[in-house]
Amino acid sequence: MKKITKIALSAVLIIIILIAYFVSSVQGTYKYLVQYGYGKEELSKTLAVHFGLSKGFTVEEDDGSGFSTFIGDHNYIYKGLFKKNGYFEFDRMGTVGYYNKSNDEKDPRDFLVSSTSDWCHWFRIYRISDGYKIEDFE
Repeated sequence: MKKITKIALSAVLIIIILIAYFVSSVQGTYKYLVQYGYGKEELSKTLAVHFGLSKGFTVEEDDGSGFSTFIGDHNYIYKGLFKKNGYFEFDRMGTVGYYNKSNDEKDPRDFLVSSTSDWCHWFRIYRISDGYKIEDFE
C-alpha cells in the first residue's frame, strides 16, 4: 500500500510540474507577443512552434516590400528545413541567411531570411524575402 501511495504522489507531482511549465509558457509567450505587437490570435500557433509542433507561421504577408514576417523557433532551425526542400544557405551576414537551389555563391539568391531582434525563449520573429512564406517549406 505504501508503494502505491508513493507512485501516486510522484505521478501527481509530475503532473503539477508539467501544468506549471505549460502555464508559465503560455504567460511568457503571451507577454512577449503583446510586447512585439501581436496578441491572442497568434498565441496558440506560437505555442505550437515552441513545443515543436510547427516550424512557424506567417503573421504579415508581403506588404509591397517583398518581405513577409513569420514567427518561428528562437534557435535558427531553418537551415535544415530549407535544405530538406532543396535550398542551401550559401552566405550568411550576421542575422541574414542567403539561400539558393544550387549551393553556389555565383548563382543569384532565391530568397533571404532575416532574424529580427524581436525574440524570447519561446519564439523569434523572422522576415523572408521574395514573396516566400514559411508555410511554403513545410
